[in-house]
Amino acid sequence: MEQTPEKDEVLIARNNETGQVGAVVGQNPDGTPKMADVKSTPLSELVKFTKGQNPLEAFTANFMRQAKNPTTFGIFKMSAGDYEALAEPMAEMLNDPETNRAMLDKYRVEMKTPTAKIQPVDLDKVDWAQVEQQWGIKREELEKTGALQQMKYHHKSPQLYKVNDPANPGEKIEARLSFRTNPDGSYSFTPHYVKEEPLLDQPFRGYTFTSEDKGELTNTGNLGKAVDLKDPVTGEVQKCLVSIDRLTNEIECVPVDKIYIKKNVANITLTMQQIGILKSGGLIKEQHVELPNGQKFTADLQYNASKRDIAFVNSILYRQENEQQAQQSQQQGEKQSGHTSLKDNWHDPDGNPKRLSQWYHIPLDEQKQADYLAGKQVLVGEVKDNKGNDCTMYLQYDPKERKPQTTWVYPDRDKVVGIAEEHKTQIAVNNDGKTNEATKNIKEPLQRGQTEPKDDAQQKKQQRSSRSASEGTRKNPRTPKP
Repeated sequence: MEQTPEKDEVLIARNNETGQVGAVVGQNPDGTPKMADVKSTPLSELVKFTKGQNPLEAFTANFMRQAKNPTTFGIFKMSAGDYEALAEPMAEMLNDPETNRAMLDKYRVEMKTPTAKIQPVDLDKVDWAQVEQQWGIKREELEKTGALQQMKYHHKSPQLYKVNDPANPGEKIEARLSFRTNPDGSYSFTPHYVKEEPLLDQPFRGYTFTSEDKGELTNTGNLGKAVDLKDPVTGEVQKCLVSIDRLTNEIECVPVDKIYIKKNVANITLTMQQIGILKSGGLIKEQHVELPNGQKFTADLQYNASKRDIAFVNSILYRQENEQQAQQSQQQGEKQSGHTSLKDNWHDPDGNPKRLSQWYHIPLDEQKQADYLAGKQVLVGEVKDNKGNDCTMYLQYDPKERKPQTTWVYPDRDKVVGIAEEHKTQIAVNNDGKTNEATKNIKEPLQRGQTEPKDDAQQKKQQRSSRSASEGTRKNPRTPKP
């Protein structure tokens, strides 16, 4: 029996990247909706579904399975009988979907991306005796450091390990570790060796990095866009995101259709549009992040192919972590007993300070580079501290420690010479987690030059907390030691 318009439903789609809106008249070979102009396309040309039937079960099942990035599209349904009256007004509303979200929600088709459940590695299927013989690593060592728990879920070890160098018997080389699945279902180790630098001047799986690409990878660790890469085994070309492993300098990639992004990141709930942006390599800018440990900062969000997760980029915390990782790697290399050492990040082969073209991913011009080599204090630029307050970053080579030192200053611009004591107080409290007796009961971050309560409200809070502590001491006097 032929269906009537009242018993049919049709779809309207929006490409969230391009802003294109159209009535769905079919499906493209890549699984994406084939769209036509709502003003000129008659109802007879649209794909129709029995009313009450979930369109995802009929049309969008194939869409979700085939489309490389299904969250790029927003799908909306309406009664076929309402198409002529509502299609054009809906198309207008979809030009600004966020403003019109409340009106569009009742027509929206919820896009639930199917996710394959990741099966953890069966640790009983690892030949640990063979692992110890081949690589010099024991299971107990991985368990003690906490690495095994992450490796179990197909991540690389968060730290470097000294493993047997297969090219030089009897010597050690540093690498991150991960599991590899063998054809028989067992597991073995894959080492990810430390490279001196990312090989950005060489083609990567058929893709040649441009100068802009190299800049993005250097600054954020991520390429920032999806590119076509060739699988070295199958030869298949896939859209992939590319990142650099900051510990090993290894270039890594992940196919876009294999990416899973959780809806919640720290305190942030992502929209489907934002998830789509992240899957395409883009940035979600200036998000106010609060970590479970209470740390707050502002950063951009971007998917990192090496971590297989969202990374916080363009923040002082991010830069600090990268610097700490570099220093950690250097220190680990210096502690090695002999044969293999890591690259000295701060000195040339002659032992002189190495020229730095950037610091915390902030470019240094030729004059600043020369001043650094001369041992002078260099103005790097304006940044934000861990509490989000504006500060000025300085860099200077420390000949005693044999490495560069970073200083954060909170000056009145153009007036400061050196670092005033009150500025040191702010840095110590805000960045280093130390306590200042005069402000220890104030929860807000200290402001520029602040060493005591800044107003009546803070003064009362400090006095009240101090008085309570004093009263508690009087009520429970301690017996003096003999």
